[in-house]
Amino acid sequence: MADSADQETFVPSLSTSTLTYKYDVFVSFRGEDTRTNFTDHLITTLESKKIRVYKDDKNLPRGEFIWTELMKAIETSRIAVVVFSKNYATSNWCLDELVKIMDCKRVLNQRVLPIFYNVSPSEVRDQKGNFAEALPNGPEVMVNSWKAALKDVANLSGLHLKPFRPESDFIKETVEIILKNLHRESATDPWQIDVPEGSAAIVVHKIPSSKNSDWARIFCENFKRFFIWYLVLGVVLPLIIFAAFSYTIFHNIPKPPG
Repeated sequence: MADSADQETFVPSLSTSTLTYKYDVFVSFRGEDTRTNFTDHLITTLESKKIRVYKDDKNLPRGEFIWTELMKAIETSRIAVVVFSKNYATSNWCLDELVKIMDCKRVLNQRVLPIFYNVSPSEVRDQKGNFAEALPNGPEVMVNSWKAALKDVANLSGLHLKPFRPESDFIKETVEIILKNLHRESATDPWQIDVPEGSAAIVVHKIPSSKNSDWARIFCENFKRFFIWYLVLGVVLPLIIFAAFSYTIFHNIPKPPG
């Protein structure tokens, strides 16, 4: 188990100038809580939409240094989804993943979507209830980094599975939000996605694009407006001027003597 990286000394294992995405989504979860139910259903639905999801039981190369490979997987994922469940904070591994994810959000502008599954955002934010009892002991600097990461991620807009809501509907909504994030990657930084009433919107960030791509984005987003002005100035206005000019000329032609 590698120690959590301190926020002031975090250095990506990959250069930000040469960073390329290998996965669309990295999912951090507590295996004993959700591996065979919620998380499995979420990943299966994402993969059915052709979304590349990192799976530790499938994508982790045999014989590799597990923590190093996990860090690379987090860094090379466009979105990190954190599934908070009752026993999430009992795992040093999950907490270290979370610290890494929040570092990537800060350093690499990674988008993070917290999901609160059978726990409330306040439990995570304030380390109450299960999260107060479950948080493991360790060196003070490590425990402080875990607490800071829990507080920061719980303050992000996320999704909370409310009691009595069908899990299948919740997963469908979650996947739709992730798809919108991936499909609108060229939008202005930051931007917010509209989601159904009762759910939290997710604010996402991207690495700033070049000036040329910004102009292309602005043109695409305002194409309809540009086209209307083109019709007004390039077609309608000349026709009006021509009609007015013709009318003036026609009424000023001397009538033949009768």
